[in-house]
Amino acid sequence: METREKALKIFLEARNWPGFSVSWEKHSRNVAKIAEAVAMAVNKYQEEYLKLPSEINVDEAYAAGLLHDIGRTLEENPGLRHPIIGYEFLKSVGMEIPARISMTHTYYDYHKIDRTEFWEEIDEVSTKFTQDYMRTVELTDIDLLIQLADNMGHNSGIMTVSDRFCEILSRHRIRSATDHIRALYNLKQYFDKKAGINIYELFRDEII
Repeated sequence: METREKALKIFLEARNWPGFSVSWEKHSRNVAKIAEAVAMAVNKYQEEYLKLPSEINVDEAYAAGLLHDIGRTLEENPGLRHPIIGYEFLKSVGMEIPARISMTHTYYDYHKIDRTEFWEEIDEVSTKFTQDYMRTVELTDIDLLIQLADNMGHNSGIMTVSDRFCEILSRHRIRSATDHIRALYNLKQYFDKKAGINIYELFRDEII
């Protein structure tokens, strides 16, 4: 089964799982939509203007976006354990790239941002697993793309990075807010350069 097909099958099955919510479904669809559109824009710029091969597998980007939060559906209220839950599940069904991105999507600029408040929310074993994983994992552009898309995709639509982060701040206690928003702006600028455009232009009529 192709990557996109398999991801969609799992995504639809999740409607029957204990942590499923309509807001999760809408958010995940928007993240996948953003990831797909940006990946296509990057590839187009690389091929047509730089005369280079495509850089990002669009189907992998879409699948990773669709399933990045799958761990939220497998248990009720998993909180910040959802990356590990999703990672273990996706590994078990042979989806290696979405599994990795389940772990990495939350931890943009991991080596630079103090996330003490994150570790206070989860148990010691989960903290150690996450820290060990993030210390050694090699990120690709798909990891970075889902980190960005997750911070643009809301359940009600597509947002700018700043608006989305303000919305997140209204719900969560984040101590190093300035470091977070700086990292997200850097991600956005990275993909602007990769795509040769301001990526907000891809969603000009959709940003809320």
